[in-house]
Amino acid sequence: MGTVPAFALYEPPTTQEKIAFDQLIDQFEKVNVPKKDVSDAIDTFQKPFINTFSCDSNNTSNQVTTVVNTRLAKFEENTTHQDLITGGTYTWQCLESTDEGKITVDCNNELRLNPSVISNDTGIEPKLHKIENLVILYHELLHGQLMIDAIKNSSVWKEEICNKEPGKNIDYSFADTNHQMINPIQTQFASELVDNAGGKMITQEIIPADTINGQFTINVLSFKDYPSFESGAKITLRASNVDNTSFSTVKNDVFLTGHLINGTKKGTAWFYIFNNNKENSIISEPLPAWMKRIAGLWATGNTSVYNFYTIIDYLIEHNIIHPTYEKNSNGSIPNWFKKNAQLWYSGEIDDNTFTNSIQYMISVRII
Repeated sequence: MGTVPAFALYEPPTTQEKIAFDQLIDQFEKVNVPKKDVSDAIDTFQKPFINTFSCDSNNTSNQVTTVVNTRLAKFEENTTHQDLITGGTYTWQCLESTDEGKITVDCNNELRLNPSVISNDTGIEPKLHKIENLVILYHELLHGQLMIDAIKNSSVWKEEICNKEPGKNIDYSFADTNHQMINPIQTQFASELVDNAGGKMITQEIIPADTINGQFTINVLSFKDYPSFESGAKITLRASNVDNTSFSTVKNDVFLTGHLINGTKKGTAWFYIFNNNKENSIISEPLPAWMKRIAGLWATGNTSVYNFYTIIDYLIEHNIIHPTYEKNSNGSIPNWFKKNAQLWYSGEIDDNTFTNSIQYMISVRII
C-alpha cells in the first residue's frame, strides 16, 4: 500500500486488471461475513465523495471542502511493499488550494492490483486464492475508507486542515500507513471467509526476544486440537517480516522454522488449513529408499542438484506432487530446503511433510 502523494503520469489499467477489479468488487459486495463498511471508498470510483465543514473562528481558515475521486490504474512492477509480494496499492494523491479563507482539498487517488497475484498463476488452492484476492481488495479499500472516515468525523483532521500552512504536506497518517488498524480488521475478515470455506485460520506473532539471532521454530498447531483435519490437511503459509520458512511434523504437531527479515521487529504468520483434496492426498505407501539416499547425499553436498531433481521427476510422474508449469530442471532449490532433505533422510520428518514442502516450492514458483 502506498500513501505518499505521487503525481506521476496516469497509466490506465490493462484489460486484465480492469476485468479482475470488476469481478472482485462484485464478489466482495456479495460476501456475507462481518466486515467494516467501505462503501464510501467504493463509491468514489463512480462519483466523488464531497465533504464540507466550517472551521472554528480562531482557526487560520474558514471552511474546508474535500473532494475524493478514485480510479483504477496500471500496476507498477517496481512497487515496494512491506511484504515480499505486493498484491495491490492504494495511493492518496491530494492537492490543496486556498481562496479567501476557504480551503479545497482535491484528491485523485489510485488503486492498483497486481495481475500476477490476482490471477492464479501459482496454482494455489482455488478456495484459498479467492479468499486472498478478496482480502487484498479489502486491505486497499480500507486505506481509502479510514482516511475518508477521518475527513468526515475526526476532530484532529479538522483541526489540522483548518490550520494548515500553505505548502505544508497533507497528513495521510489517517489512512493507516503502518497497518496498525488494518491488519487486525483484515485478519478477522480472512478468518471468517476461511471458516465459511470449511477451513481454519491461525495467526501467530514471532517476537524478536523469542528468537535466536532472528532464527525461530514455533509450534503451529496440534492436529489433536483440530480433529476434522486429522485425516489429512494442507497448510498454506502467508507471512510478514518472515523468510526462509520450512514446515516439519512430529507426531501430531506441526512446526514452522524460519527467521525474521528485520530482527528488531516482530513477524506475523498466517496459516490457512484445509482438508486435502484429490491433488494433495496423503501418501499411503512409503517412497522408494533410493530417493532418501539421494536426498541425504544432496543435503551433505555429496551429489549434485541435478541428481536431486530425479526425486522431483519421480514424484511428478507418480502424481504425488503436481507441477504448475512445464518441468524446469534449471530451477534453483533454496539452501534452507537442504535441512528438510536431511531431516527426511534421517527419519525426523515423514514422507508427506517432505513432499508437501516440495509442492509448496513449486506452488510459489521457487522451483
